[in-house]
This record gives sequence, C-alpha cells and structure tokens, in this order.
Amino acid sequence: MQECDRLKVNLLRYPSENDWLLVKQTALSTIWKKSNKSPSADWRIKILASEHSPIRQLSYTWEWVNLPYWVSVHLVRHKFGIEHFVSSQRNDKQDMYDRNKAPQDAPVTHRATANAQTIMNISKKRLCNCASLETIKAWELFLESIKEVSPELYKLCVPNCIYRGGICAEFNSCGFNKTELFENKLKNYINMIEVK
Repeated sequence: MQECDRLKVNLLRYPSENDWLLVKQTALSTIWKKSNKSPSADWRIKILASEHSPIRQLSYTWEWVNLPYWVSVHLVRHKFGIEHFVSSQRNDKQDMYDRNKAPQDAPVTHRATANAQTIMNISKKRLCNCASLETIKAWELFLESIKEVSPELYKLCVPNCIYRGGICAEFNSCGFNKTELFENKLKNYINMIEVK
C-alpha cells in the first residue's frame, strides 16, 4: 500500500502532570486518603496495570494522516472509551477524488480521542499478529507517538497473548506464544507489573 508509506501520526493531546495528580487523588479518595504529590513512575505503572477506573481520566487525542480508508475501517470498530472523527469522502465535501470510484486505500485523516484503558484494550487486538500488517503499523505508529510523553502506558500496550500470560484465543493462532521471543517479552511484562 503506497499510502501506508506516507502515513504519519500527530499527537495532539496527552495527560499533563496535573491530570496524573487528579488520577492519584481520585484513586486515593476511594480509600479516604489525600495527596498533593504527583505520582511516581512506579505508581503510574501500578495503576495502569491494575486497570482501576481512575485511569479512564487520562485522555489522548491524535490523528493519522494519509491513513488508507480500509485501515481506518478496522480502527473505527473500536467504540468503547474512544471517539473517532474520520475525514469525509463525500464528493460535496472534498475534491481529491471521486468517492464513487475511490480505491479502498484512498487516504483519510482519522482523528481519535481515547482514554488510557481503551488504548491498552485496543493494543491487545491491534498488536496481535492476526491483525492486518497495515493496521498493526498504524497502531504501532500511534504508540510510538506516546512513548516519550507516557512511557508507562506505552510499556503496557501489548498483544492479547502477552496480556493473557500465553493464552491465544484467536481462531487461528499465529504461534507467537510458542516462541522464545514471546517468552522474553512475557517475562519483561510480568516483571514490570508484578507488585514488589
């Protein structure tokens, strides 16, 4: 797909230190505690890995530019905790091509807003080797855009087989969960989230 070669991601919004403090304060409020101290990286990993409800306050907005339409269709299937805004292909809204004759890889701009829980959930499906290579690439490109600003979330975005500790529930397994590379990645994942 030639359009995939031009694909890029713009990260438009990500959680601030104040947003993280709010998550910590929200979590602590459930156990009658308070804090005005920003959470540590270890605490962020723990709250994300535990998937407790305060992480749904962490919001990200990004856009894929030059995303093939058919890949956008894969991504728009995710609907809980995410909103999608895809550029129109209607002939009265754009003049780049005739929608009636447009190929499935016609480029669109696909903007999304999602919370941290949803990003981890989508990663379970879109990092799976059973997803299309182009969709995996689009999702990996988004994850790369958050790596520097949200390293804790980035590290917890794994395919379902790692999240499930080696169980593959796909109809046709790719076999990744039987490899040495999988074992190494699973070990790293467990070491990262294990309570010490």
